Amino acid sequence: MIDIGTELLPAARAEVIGLAVLRADRTVQQKVGHLVEWLPAVGADCCLCTLLVGMEAEMAALSEGRRDLIALSGVRAELPGLDRPVTAVILWNGDRSHYVVIAMPDFTARQAEIMFESERRARRLMEQQLEAANSEVRFASLARTRLRLARDLHDTLVHSIIALLTQIRLTRHFLATDPARVADGLAVAEDAAISGLARARDAIARLRMPDELEPDSDVEKMLSDFARQTGTEVAMRIDDGARAGLQDHAATIRRILGEALRNVEAHAKARLVRFDATVEGNGRSLVVDIRDDGRGFDGTIPKQGHFGLIGMAEFAELAGGRCMVESAPGAGTLVRTSLPLTTVPATDAGSGAAGA
Repeated sequence: MIDIGTELLPAARAEVIGLAVLRADRTVQQKVGHLVEWLPAVGADCCLCTLLVGMEAEMAALSEGRRDLIALSGVRAELPGLDRPVTAVILWNGDRSHYVVIAMPDFTARQAEIMFESERRARRLMEQQLEAANSEVRFASLARTRLRLARDLHDTLVHSIIALLTQIRLTRHFLATDPARVADGLAVAEDAAISGLARARDAIARLRMPDELEPDSDVEKMLSDFARQTGTEVAMRIDDGARAGLQDHAATIRRILGEALRNVEAHAKARLVRFDATVEGNGRSLVVDIRDDGRGFDGTIPKQGHFGLIGMAEFAELAGGRCMVESAPGAGTLVRTSLPLTTVPATDAGSGAAGA
């Protein structure tokens, strides 16, 4: 029989494998290569090694021919120069009556370690992405809160102060031209202050609850209240298929419609306001048009300190849609809002019309 130890000795000296020769009594006779340095010193019983403790019976069965070999995979040697696991194979050489231990790099275990490390890196990356997503959610919530604050300040304090300022200027004019009307002007200014205070308190109450919990305002009721309070004629058309969309986007439509009606009352001097809600894009979009026949304005000229139009666009963007304002001097104003629908309405046609 070929002496396995002699045949493998050149490979062990080349550090390709590790080689150890043990006598029949399991005493270490020779060690070549750092891959078998986990065995005890030459002259010691190999079963004194931690990995071979209690294996006397298995090695005896190997020498008696009852086993072909002993394989130990994934052996982790605690050596400074050995940073990867090895597979150790123990054979019996009958001619020389000794054991041969061959140690070779355990590529399978190494690949498993690489996979585990890759999985750990992927998990860390997912945790980082999740943390980034949480940060984005917190930022979006903060941005929404800031927008809501700006919206309510604009809807209450700004409008109230403008009304007061207008009445104060008018009262000052009366003081110089018609003193008898000063008292009436002061009374109107007081009413404007009381109204502004009530609206500010209402805004503070809304800030204490999320948007989705705000009391719902029906579109028809908002339009009819506006017509009654201002004397402006209001026409309304809501397609049957658009009613579900108005319900889904109730908060957004309420905010945009409220801002548009305030602009009509304060600036447009309109006689007629039309509200149209339709479904377009094969039922994928809710389109709401708010049109007035007022004096209009030049949209190309920016107005510093006026944030109502910006707010309407921001409301629509938060809902995943768009809001555009078209106007020209003397040609009235159109506020068109397009919002996505999550479900396609069963009926696209058919409409109900009402006038207030």
